[in-house]
Amino acid sequence: MGLDIGIIHIQYLARPHGWAYKFVWELAIEASGSGYMHGDGNNWGPFTQRHVLQMLDEFAGDKGLDATAKAEVLAWVRSLPWEGWRDDLDISAAQDDDHDPWVDGPNEQDGGLIELHFNW
Repeated sequence: MGLDIGIIHIQYLARPHGWAYKFVWELAIEASGSGYMHGDGNNWGPFTQRHVLQMLDEFAGDKGLDATAKAEVLAWVRSLPWEGWRDDLDISAAQDDDHDPWVDGPNEQDGGLIELHFNW
């Protein structure tokens, strides 16, 4: 076994506007609690498609977003560089709570994967 060294390259994305920008803050807060490598003004967070879509449903309900506003946020979410986005993902389907896609590998039930860095 050998030791490999790599360089992490961050590709900053265009800052979203409106409700999508407010939703990004929800993702950043989630990454602060469940992500890793967090510190003063930045953090890293892994997300599955299922988790983000569930967060979006909760966010839309809490904020009282109408269908148009929610669709705008969803369009931004879909525009992210996901690994394995699924258009047909049923977020209400039963899921395996013991499965961790970042440790166990991808699970079709969870849809795509993405790792985001937040810097403020």
